[in-house]
Amino acid sequence: MLSKAFIAIAALIFSVSLQAQNPLEKLESLIGKWEGTGEGFGNSKSNISAEYNWLMDRKFIEVKHHSAFAPTAQNSKGEIHDDWGMISFNKERSVVVFRQYHSEGFFNEYILNTAESNDSTLVFETERIENFVPGGRARFTIRLKAENEIETVFDVGFPGKELACFGTNRMKKK
Repeated sequence: MLSKAFIAIAALIFSVSLQAQNPLEKLESLIGKWEGTGEGFGNSKSNISAEYNWLMDRKFIEVKHHSAFAPTAQNSKGEIHDDWGMISFNKERSVVVFRQYHSEGFFNEYILNTAESNDSTLVFETERIENFVPGGRARFTIRLKAENEIETVFDVGFPGKELACFGTNRMKKK
């Protein structure tokens, strides 16, 4: 028969091991290099590459997006957009946080909306934005369409307005 002390120690070890699990592991399917096309952002078409990489013993996920937009009547030279970010887990608040810096000077700090997210869809909503219209907000959604295919959607909401899609990207893992 097992002693009460042994059972208590086993329960404590099990509890500690559960707490030690990495909450970012559920994002493993994003890790890698992706390429594809996008549309939106003023009806412009783009070629996009993205990278999601583990950093610092899998405590962070680095995110890099590079979009080259085709020329349009409004912009005969086309346009380049880069953003860089970091996904982490805030233990104190028990939330996944995505901090994203844009080449246009914007900064978005998103929180994973767990109520709207599931195994194939991650919905990040801004908690804070810098260098944008006061009161504006954004949402970044990643949908796993297949094992090697994702779709990202960037929605923006201006003050007093509903969120509207500013761009959609479809990418395949290289």
